[in-house]
Amino acid sequence: MIIMRQTEQAKYEKVWTHDRYRQNAPGEKRVAHAIKALGMPIGSSVIDFGCGTGRPAFALQKLGFTVIAVDHAANCLDTQVKGMLNFCQHCLWELPDDLTAEYGFCTDVMEHIPPDYVELTLASIRKAVGAVYFQISTRPDGLGKPLIGEPLHLTVQNKDWWEEQLRLHWIDVDLTGDRDVIAICR
Repeated sequence: MIIMRQTEQAKYEKVWTHDRYRQNAPGEKRVAHAIKALGMPIGSSVIDFGCGTGRPAFALQKLGFTVIAVDHAANCLDTQVKGMLNFCQHCLWELPDDLTAEYGFCTDVMEHIPPDYVELTLASIRKAVGAVYFQISTRPDGLGKPLIGEPLHLTVQNKDWWEEQLRLHWIDVDLTGDRDVIAICR
């Protein structure tokens, strides 16, 4: 596990040096939908799992949520949000026991997890939060090979596969979409 954590951390710290990778933060477009879909009251606590640029976490924070932004890459946050967020550097399949919140927000992350670590990652997220909003891509990425010579989407699976994985951890799982799966898990 340590070697995989170090390998993945190094890969993402390398890709975050590219401005082109920072341009798109899919979670930015999903903040309002997540709030509505989960019924998140203003002031509740939220963990942004795999926060990346930090822009979605910062948007949640500006709306009045108590946010913890988590990512394994030390250099992922955009400069305009660095120092403005409660940022914790952790590998998602090795989250600390004391990291908890009422809600989770996890967009454009699960497809990046190595296949052998999906189960551990979902178990860690489930232990940390009761309800979570996922956006998961079901197709290969287009930036990994051109930017750093290796793919970034490692677990490319269809909606049914993801539903099966999520149901191992949450009783109530509502999935929509095919190319980008949206999952509301409680």
